[in-house]
Amino acid sequence: MRRKLTQERLAERAGLSVDVIRKLEQGVRQTARLSTLNALARALDVEPSTLVGQPTTFEVRTEDEQPSVLALRQAISPVADLLGQESDPEDPPTIAQLRASLRSTEHIRREGRMGEIGLLLPQLIRDAKAGSRTFTGSEGAAAQSVLAEAYQVAATTLAALGKEDAAFTALERSMKAARKGMILILRRLESPAWHGSSPSRGGWLMPSSWR
Repeated sequence: MRRKLTQERLAERAGLSVDVIRKLEQGVRQTARLSTLNALARALDVEPSTLVGQPTTFEVRTEDEQPSVLALRQAISPVADLLGQESDPEDPPTIAQLRASLRSTEHIRREGRMGEIGLLLPQLIRDAKAGSRTFTGSEGAAAQSVLAEAYQVAATTLAALGKEDAAFTALERSMKAARKGMILILRRLESPAWHGSSPSRGGWLMPSSWR
């Protein structure tokens, strides 16, 4: 898939580390940040979904059924939070990367490309969870905002596929993430360090969904 590019050249074109490219190709890494997939897709001039392939977690389905939703069900399940996290050689996604991934995923959903959503949205949810675990304060609130919106996209997608029970779970998860983000914002507002600062001076980064 590298189109005769060396790992070093592909890493340079995509703005990634050679170690990440190597581990993905060798199967050491089974998943990649959605921002990483987007960067690789741009470097190779392909759609991000072509780099993911069909995940082994997808359900067997007949020809007249909608795209599988098992991967989405697993991504929104509270049980997923109890499982151990895979060792990750990549840095956590930045807030800007998370928001860009959210915008691209929402664009794909609006175009009705449900098969691609089933491939990409679970990874976006994992990325947003990683950001919410890493960041604190206003950036933590922004990560929770992206996570809440990603769950909303999942809920909309699942409802469109007739999976109302899973859609309801996704909505619950969305509200929970939104509440966590609001708590972080309120704590920021109550901290002595915030008083006297302003958004224009970098004192407060408001999540995009609340603007």
